[in-house]
Amino acid sequence: MTIEILGEGCSKCNVMKNNVQQAINDLGFHTKVSVDMDPGRIAKLGVLYLPQLVIDGQITPSSIWRSVEDLKELLQTASKQA
Repeated sequence: MTIEILGEGCSKCNVMKNNVQQAINDLGFHTKVSVDMDPGRIAKLGVLYLPQLVIDGQITPSSIWRSVEDLKELLQTASKQA
């Protein structure tokens, strides 16, 4: 599973990264979280709001304030589809 956060490194992006990392740890997954701050790539993907979570190349629904519990559910679902 590949997980990345698209964003400019703002406080919301940092909260999202911390929440995603906590969810990964809680679930016992062994994957890394990358952060992509390239505005060209973000624009090419058509992302309008940041931060945005991308799992296995798929942009997830609006994810600005996802809780750790919501992220765990999302990651469990994604891992079953992989």
